[in-house]
Amino acid sequence: MTRAISILTLILLTTINNFGQTETNMTFNKADHYKTNKFDVAIFPANYFDLIPGHRFSPTRQEIEKAEIALNYNLKILNKQLVNQSSTPIIHKNLHKYKRQYFGYIEKNGDRILLINCFWSKNLDDNDRWLTDRISVLDGGSYYWNVKYNLDKNELFDLYINGYA
Repeated sequence: MTRAISILTLILLTTINNFGQTETNMTFNKADHYKTNKFDVAIFPANYFDLIPGHRFSPTRQEIEKAEIALNYNLKILNKQLVNQSSTPIIHKNLHKYKRQYFGYIEKNGDRILLINCFWSKNLDDNDRWLTDRISVLDGGSYYWNVKYNLDKNELFDLYINGYA
């Protein structure tokens, strides 16, 4: 009887584990590392699992270039209140010192959105982890921040800068 329960438990756990894995989770390996003399970014494909809303899509390098232009020209305006930047860097003045991760999703209204996750490049201990996992840190001030970019409206919005401990 004990052996039968053990076998059934093993079958049940294996089944639950298999239901938790989707094809998209199993095929993701590494983000597309796109580095130029102006930026260093990781482009995450649609099959990267994350709790990002909406239907996912894989951003193209051309879409990243469009977002980078918007960051360079419009971030200062969006960042005018300098939230959480009193003892940490002012983000729009130090944009070249941040690495960025790009995630694409489509909102309910059909707009294509890029979530841009940014972090101070010198704060990253493991150089490859940022190409395989979304960097998420509590606190840290402006060393860690994110913003969204609407590809269809050419608009930056929802700037969020981490707080302090």
